[in-house]
Amino acid sequence: METDVLVVGSGPGGAGAALFLATYGTRTMVITRYGHLSDTPRAHITNQRTMETLRDMGLEQRLMREATPWEWMGNTTFCTSLAGDELGRIPSWGTDTRRHHDYELQSPCTMLDAPQTITEPVMMQAAQARGAKVRFDTEYLSHTQDESGVTTQVRDRLTGAIYSIRSKYMVGADGARSKVAADLDLPFEGPGAVGGALHIIFEADLTRFVEYRPSVLYWMVQPGAEKEGVGLGVLRMIKPWHEWMLMWGYEVAASPPVITDEFARELAVQLVGT
Repeated sequence: METDVLVVGSGPGGAGAALFLATYGTRTMVITRYGHLSDTPRAHITNQRTMETLRDMGLEQRLMREATPWEWMGNTTFCTSLAGDELGRIPSWGTDTRRHHDYELQSPCTMLDAPQTITEPVMMQAAQARGAKVRFDTEYLSHTQDESGVTTQVRDRLTGAIYSIRSKYMVGADGARSKVAADLDLPFEGPGAVGGALHIIFEADLTRFVEYRPSVLYWMVQPGAEKEGVGLGVLRMIKPWHEWMLMWGYEVAASPPVITDEFARELAVQLVGT
């Protein structure tokens, strides 16, 4: 199997690489060990420079239809709970009236809140429409580089078959724990993981708590909270104002809390405050 560029990983980096390469006529193949694109809305703040590049790719208007608009991204808000005392707000993402015009003068594009569940399908579908090939359930194993290109060993996770893909170039876009980077012995700086976070997605109409202070991030400071963790949580808006992601911090050394339906429900009530 041959291609000009093999992209390992289908997240925003991999999907973006495939989109641009395919648009400019480069034979491109994407492999991902998963059987689907992202099913959780992780990365979400989409800045103006990114929107400029997606405008060049003809995708700006579709993203603007599907994402949360700039004016609803609001300030980063700190409180004891969503219904509790507000501790403060930090102007964020150019929404503050004192800075907004600076952002508008710098770009014809706006910021958006577009989680990976929106951006990945939009970019990957466009890449495929322009000729990129995508192989799901295909795990990167290793690669060998020579003077004329790269031979990559992969495993079909459905059949167990191992085969090779020959390419002129390979792009490692397989995330923070990249096996491609590890195989290349690339150095990583810093202490590594110092804190953990669990994510719980839930649906609830919280309009009455946020309509006067729209935002995408509400930080809950709860020192001495009874729940396992470090007393700090986040309610992140996914879709205004009925779909949310609850994020709760925990100490890595203590390992993640055991999540049950009761635990998740109690934690959501604790952060919402009612």
